[in-house]
Amino acid sequence: MKWLAYLLIISGIATMFYPKLKSMYYSYQEHQLLEDWESIDEDSVIQQSYQQLDDVFLKNKPKNTVASPKLQNGIIGKLQINKIDLTIPIMEGASQANLKVGAGHLIGTSPIGDTGNSAIAAHRSYTYGKQFNRLPEVKVGDTIQVVTKDKKLTYRIIDEMIVLPNDLSVLKKDSTQNVLTLITCHPMKNPTHRFIVKAVLEQEEVL
Repeated sequence: MKWLAYLLIISGIATMFYPKLKSMYYSYQEHQLLEDWESIDEDSVIQQSYQQLDDVFLKNKPKNTVASPKLQNGIIGKLQINKIDLTIPIMEGASQANLKVGAGHLIGTSPIGDTGNSAIAAHRSYTYGKQFNRLPEVKVGDTIQVVTKDKKLTYRIIDEMIVLPNDLSVLKKDSTQNVLTLITCHPMKNPTHRFIVKAVLEQEEVL
């Protein structure tokens, strides 16, 4: 019966370390996304896209014989909050797949950097790595930076609140200001509400 005891011990160890390993895996994916986005060669992407037209026009299956640079896969920038040591990729669309490896810009809200209300959501779950786990630690007056391919946007936090999931007032457009709204679940376990951080554009730098 020793084998049964060993099996139980191994199963216990695997169960204990599984959440940590999964968290490390998703954190690694976040890091890789940021590296790919920051190092991507736009000319190479254009060339790759143009070459792929051959397959599109001829209705052939894509050829994988030549290594090519990765496309952005929907990443539109990165969000940084130094107060909580956070750097996370921003994906276009807040789908489950996107939120597993980064934050998602809510489609239908203003484009990031434009006048209006740009909303970005991310998980607050240890399963998926850091993400917005520490978001409640930020305070009014702290800064948030969003970096795109051509701009560095610095926002100043003006409010934080907890609202019900059906409260759409946090997404209300603002015709006079450039507003950034960060959204995550609250509390972290068995969430019943949304934790919201509102910030306004303070500085815009062209890269």
